[in-house]
Amino acid sequence: MTVDYKLLKTHGRLPKNREYRAVTIENRTVGLEQLGEEIQRATTLTRTDILGAVSALKDEIVLQLMSGNAVHLPGLGYFSIAVKGDLYEDPRSHHLRLQNPKVRTVKFRPDTEMKERLRPTVFKNATYTRGTSSVPEPEEVDKALRELFAEKPFVTVADLRRHLNLSPANSYRIAERLEKEGRIRNGGSWRNKVYIKGDGGK
Repeated sequence: MTVDYKLLKTHGRLPKNREYRAVTIENRTVGLEQLGEEIQRATTLTRTDILGAVSALKDEIVLQLMSGNAVHLPGLGYFSIAVKGDLYEDPRSHHLRLQNPKVRTVKFRPDTEMKERLRPTVFKNATYTRGTSSVPEPEEVDKALRELFAEKPFVTVADLRRHLNLSPANSYRIAERLEKEGRIRNGGSWRNKVYIKGDGGK
């Protein structure tokens, strides 16, 4: 088993003295169903047991995080939440607080045990076998959209990523920009976006 990686040209906030950065290539996303099947083969637990336990664990983790607690799963790591909101200064007391505070993200810090078990991972350079990935020119994005919509009535971030040979971060960034410009609009759900032509589409 190996993990492929690409060397990508740096853009944005990365240090200017770093011309390239290494990014791993994910083959696919493995869901709970497959994890359950694999664990069932390796243990005496049934897939139903596993799915039920994971569902209950998820609910309990959410409750603990909402209570202001961090959650530690031994061998895996620590879960905690980060907050975001608009900074507001009270004109009388001059005390600062957040307006409309919301969860920014769920942070995960792996245990040393997990990092140690991952240490033997073998990496393979796929930069030149799969091509390099950098931010495409606007003309390239326009051409990709025309070609993708000519094949089917909708596109996904994965379609953009494959067609333009993008990194995951760049593909989401470009999709977000195209959506703001009205070139595409989400015809799916908030979690599973499927884009169709927008009013500003060419």
